[in-house]
Amino acid sequence: MDFLTSFDWGAIVKIIGVDIMLGVDNAIVIALACAALPKEVRGKAILWGTAGAVALRAILLAFAGFIMGVPYVKLVAGAYLLYLGYKLLTDEEGEHDVPAADRMLTAVKTIIVADFMMSLDNVLAVAAAATSAGEHSTLYAIAGIVFSIPVIVFGANALTSLMSKFPIIIWFGAGLLGWVGAEMIVSDPLLAARVDNLHGIAGHYTHLCLKAAGFFAVIGAVNVHKFVTKSAEGTAATASK
Repeated sequence: MDFLTSFDWGAIVKIIGVDIMLGVDNAIVIALACAALPKEVRGKAILWGTAGAVALRAILLAFAGFIMGVPYVKLVAGAYLLYLGYKLLTDEEGEHDVPAADRMLTAVKTIIVADFMMSLDNVLAVAAAATSAGEHSTLYAIAGIVFSIPVIVFGANALTSLMSKFPIIIWFGAGLLGWVGAEMIVSDPLLAARVDNLHGIAGHYTHLCLKAAGFFAVIGAVNVHKFVTKSAEGTAATASK
């Protein structure tokens, strides 16, 4: 009991709250990566992917200061998220002949890498929420992440069920990855200073327009891919007659 009472539960609750708020994007990524999986392996993929992502996020917490100091890290992470939004939609078409176990492994890897990229900003927010715990701040931050796992897993499961019934949500989720990716790119020190030089309304709308551009860039790229693929299939079918 002394062990439990020695915890700063206020700090834990604050960290869990921040992590859940920031975990919405991560739940969407997990749901997108698992939406095309058969139901019998979907739950396993969500659990393994989330467990791997949380372990990597704990490591990221310990080295957050160093990682965020690496030049262009947000630029690379943002570009990856834009690519991932496109890839998750375009890969969906050709996965039906791939064994379920292989698809599950691919989904788990996608979840872990995407969560790492998206957590670069999230980890700093969680670390800030844990500062009140003093020298135990990293331990509290990791504990908060662990406690938030059930909520993220539940959210991902609920979203995958919705995506099965309403495929339009998959498109929205992929576009959201483009939005978050563009947001990370703009927040990289290489671009942030230039955008921040635009004061007031101009700066606000520049940020908004760039993030919207990321959203529609993913949707547009997928539509172009589908159009080119259908045109190529039509040409091949005509040539074979």
